[in-house]
Amino acid sequence: MFGALRIDRIAAKAGALAVEGEQVFSRCYRADDFLSRLVGLQATRDLMPDEALLIPRCASVHTLGMRAPLDVAFLDQRWTVVAVHAGLGTRRVARQPNAHAAVEAEAGVFPWKIGQVVSFWLH
Repeated sequence: MFGALRIDRIAAKAGALAVEGEQVFSRCYRADDFLSRLVGLQATRDLMPDEALLIPRCASVHTLGMRAPLDVAFLDQRWTVVAVHAGLGTRRVARQPNAHAAVEAEAGVFPWKIGQVVSFWLH
């Protein structure tokens, strides 16, 4: 069952994500619909270092059901990193009031910093 719900199979849009103009994630899945937002990365047991999840309209994330910690960057309306939760452990919640989006990735893959500008484009 979990393989069928892997993020690359349920997310409607995939693209690349760059930080300060440098591509960091070549497979960034955009969680635009109900199912991809509900499941998120929970069913993705084998998240690769070049994969991330972009969640628009998001000010809170959780790691319930996750097997490994995540790095989470919250973005403002200009796609600037306003908060970073590095190594967010399992069964945790992270919130950032007034955030407009969140990016989830495997812990330790990219050194997120507040103030960095993020961009996303479709393949």
